[in-house]
Amino acid sequence: MKLGLHAYSLVLAGGLREYQPVGRGVLTAAQLLDKTAQWKFSALQFARQSLAEWDMVTLANLGHQAKELGLTLHLSTNSLVGEHLADMIRHAYTLGAVQVTVGLARLQGNVAQRKSALEALLRELDVAIKIAQKYKIMLAIENGHHTAAADLAALIQAAESDWIGVCFDMGNPLTVPENPVEAAELLAPYCKSAHLKDVQVYRTVDGAMLLNCPLGAGVVEIPEVLRVLNSHHMDLPVFLQTSAERVPVPVLNDDFLQRYPRITARALAGLLRRGTASYQHEEMRFPQERDHPVERDVLKWEEERLKISLVQAKKLLGTQSLTLSL
Repeated sequence: MKLGLHAYSLVLAGGLREYQPVGRGVLTAAQLLDKTAQWKFSALQFARQSLAEWDMVTLANLGHQAKELGLTLHLSTNSLVGEHLADMIRHAYTLGAVQVTVGLARLQGNVAQRKSALEALLRELDVAIKIAQKYKIMLAIENGHHTAAADLAALIQAAESDWIGVCFDMGNPLTVPENPVEAAELLAPYCKSAHLKDVQVYRTVDGAMLLNCPLGAGVVEIPEVLRVLNSHHMDLPVFLQTSAERVPVPVLNDDFLQRYPRITARALAGLLRRGTASYQHEEMRFPQERDHPVERDVLKWEEERLKISLVQAKKLLGTQSLTLSL
């Protein structure tokens, strides 16, 4: 396995969410490429928002820079609209990227409703898959927030194309909730990439709150997940993702349970056993959410999380090399 960097690991520095650095300015795509090489990653997954300019010259220049730095590029987006994905694939081709990742979020409802949603997704994907095949760009569907592994596997099987697969996010199974190792076992045969992530679980009145955290500080069984993925794909690209993010999982809420009928008592207990402490929002705010945040401190906090996770990635995988061999 080869370790890459996900742009969301520097989501604050890159101005990719609500926070916008003013004093130092937003981290540009070219600067992100340089940092990725400086930290000796082998690949970078750009987020769609990372690329302020979409003209062919800018994309081609970034691709040339990545090639000179020895970096493989991936591109991610969050819209499953067929024409949008087709455009992302064309942009990836110009950029020299080998894969486009798109999040699959919130497939919910009873069996009939999920079946209808999957059929609609397949119609959208049909457009994108044809473009992916034309440009020889892999399309990877991420198991997004509140997406059951079985539903994603059914979507990939129904697509019947060698140009579509899965980007396995290690933290997202807990949002369903599912065991990350069991979800990996189901999706590993279709995996084309993965997000290396850890999360902490806290109790709330209506269930749980998940907080992204540095690797090794959370509850995801990362070595076990990676062994499962590695057993199917030894050269799988794995992207470190340490973004400041929280996801509510209201598994004790009747409406949530009705929208996600796959939830079992075993899965519910498995989630709640992972977190015994209560979630305290005021105490657990991220630095940029606090009163009068100091930009220098916010960006330093984010970069330190990434550096800690980089060290932990090597320890967790039993190697001091960033070319990972399990």
